[in-house]
Amino acid sequence: METVGPPIRRGSREERREATVRALAAGEEAGCAYCGEPLPPIPRQGGRPTPYCPADPERYGKWGAKVITCAMLDEQREIWVTVYGPDQPMTQLDTQALDKQLGSALSALDPLHAELSALRTHVTDQTAAALKAREEAEAARDEALEQARVANAERAHAIAAAEEAREAETAAKKQSEVDRAERDVALANAAAARKAQESALAVRDEAENNRQRALEQAAAAHDRVTALQREISALRATAVEDLEQARRDAAEAQQQLRASLMAEHESRMRELEQRLREQAAEADERVRGVQSAADQRVAESAAQLSQATKAYAETLAPLHAELGELRARVSAQQAELDELHRLREAEETEQPGDAAATDHERVVVEDPKSPDLPG
Repeated sequence: METVGPPIRRGSREERREATVRALAAGEEAGCAYCGEPLPPIPRQGGRPTPYCPADPERYGKWGAKVITCAMLDEQREIWVTVYGPDQPMTQLDTQALDKQLGSALSALDPLHAELSALRTHVTDQTAAALKAREEAEAARDEALEQARVANAERAHAIAAAEEAREAETAAKKQSEVDRAERDVALANAAAARKAQESALAVRDEAENNRQRALEQAAAAHDRVTALQREISALRATAVEDLEQARRDAAEAQQQLRASLMAEHESRMRELEQRLREQAAEADERVRGVQSAADQRVAESAAQLSQATKAYAETLAPLHAELGELRARVSAQQAELDELHRLREAEETEQPGDAAATDHERVVVEDPKSPDLPG
């Protein structure tokens, strides 16, 4: 699968799509609205322009039976930006727990970060100074080379003048003292040209030395940065190892705590069961005591009821005897009343009775409990 660079995303999705379609319609060079890769022009026979790269299973791969395309990725990104905002990372990793766990490690790395920031600032300053010195050395070298070129031109001119003077001296030996002076001037000019060339060479050598020193300083700074990067990598590896060890220690402590809690829970459960058994035994003992007291009270009540029944029977016996006597007396009195009725009827039949006797008999018949009756 081909590696794709970071997508170019300027403006919203609709703006990028419209800009790409406009460029394609105008026949200009257009890039994909998602990844920015150049798109092929619209064919001459026409067709609908698309603002995205054509589907290529070798580029992003497949998701099931579907080929992942730039259009699909742009749509998913638009949904993500709409839901979570443009500055949210497209990941479901919850870094809050990781940040809490790495708090101690990051706080321990803060001094190192400060030192690294200071070292980066120092290295940057040194690099900037070295680059500035290099630029100055190169400028001095260019200036020295220009001076050397001018000096070489003057020397060539002086040599040419000397040649002309020598030829003039050879051709006309009879020249005057003025010609001799001109030759001396030419020789002086040649000597001055040699001195200028020597000074230009010295300036060039000094520029080369400055350039070499600048290169050495830059190489030393690069070596220092490389060493610092190695140290940072080692510190990061150490921090990761410390974090893993801390996680393992936390897991072991959690397991030990869980084991101790389970042991304590089992111990408490055993104690609770023992207390429940003791309380059940005490409750059984209380129930037995209450049952025994209840049985005793029932026995006492039964005895009292038996005694009361016996006393009641003993009390009722004379009452029954007296009731029998009363019944016998009532029967006797009833017999006497019957006899009296019979006698009265007989007397009324035989002769009219006396009014007083009739009243007396009426009283006897109406009130059997009269005191005139015997018993």
